[in-house]
Amino acid sequence: MRIIRKIYKFPIPAFATRLIDNPIRRRLLQKPELIAERMQLKPGMTVVEIGPGKGSYTKAVAEKVQPNGKVFAIDIQESIINRLKKKIKKESIQNIIPKIDDAYNLSFEDESVDRIFAITCLPEIPDPIRILMEFKRILKPDGIISLSELFLDPDYPLRRTEKRWAKEAGLDFYEGFGNWFVYQLNFIKKKPSY
Repeated sequence: MRIIRKIYKFPIPAFATRLIDNPIRRRLLQKPELIAERMQLKPGMTVVEIGPGKGSYTKAVAEKVQPNGKVFAIDIQESIINRLKKKIKKESIQNIIPKIDDAYNLSFEDESVDRIFAITCLPEIPDPIRILMEFKRILKPDGIISLSELFLDPDYPLRRTEKRWAKEAGLDFYEGFGNWFVYQLNFIKKKPSY
């Protein structure tokens, strides 16, 4: 699977998110609350998530930005968005907005978003540098882009690969957590050098 995904990029099928986003992963490997904590979230923030899957991480982030904050959960697959809509309706979550959007041309104004995050999603996209440049466009000057990867993912990139992509997109590495097996990297806009 890993070899095929390196040659031919395609979004993970919606049914596979149930296998990947499982209780073992959330309890032991990529804890939603810990990922959200590392993003330095505050009430009232506007957050964009790319590839929300089942919404476990979306929900953890949404709790941190309450009462007035919003989380826009973006995907290209209607089935993922529809499943997330059902979940937030069932759980009465008011501040998650699931929507289909083009990650290469996001429907957000320049510098309008406080945080952007993607959990084991960025490497699935054929041109990750272009996506990161689009993230940079919508990110506020003091915003953070947070990427988390897990070795078990068929698209797993090394830390240095994601750091290189970010650098090429005009971002600076801010801080990192974890190890080779599971990590989270935060990036900021490059500070002007005077």
